[in-house]
Amino acid sequence: MANWERILDAAEQLARQLRGRDIDYNEAKKALDFYLANGCDDRVMQDYLNLMATQPPARSKQTRRYYQALRDVWSQWQPGLQGIDKARAAGWALRMATEKRGG
Repeated sequence: MANWERILDAAEQLARQLRGRDIDYNEAKKALDFYLANGCDDRVMQDYLNLMATQPPARSKQTRRYYQALRDVWSQWQPGLQGIDKARAAGWALRMATEKRGG
């Protein structure tokens, strides 16, 4: 059973870290989808973020910067959650950060 109080506390912490950073929330959502699709494996997620931060596909000149910031935020975020609960917190954080930014 999910501990929603811990999840929402962790989400607020991550949302604060995301705000004001040069992160495209659409790219952050793609990263979260990747995390979920790979069984919420933190090691695989870190490898993915490192790859995207250093060798992203040629979508735009800003993609690398977005992923560098996202990689830094993700590695600093220590919510005390694992697996699906960590993914839930990240999903809520994206919603909170998007709402606060106004879009």
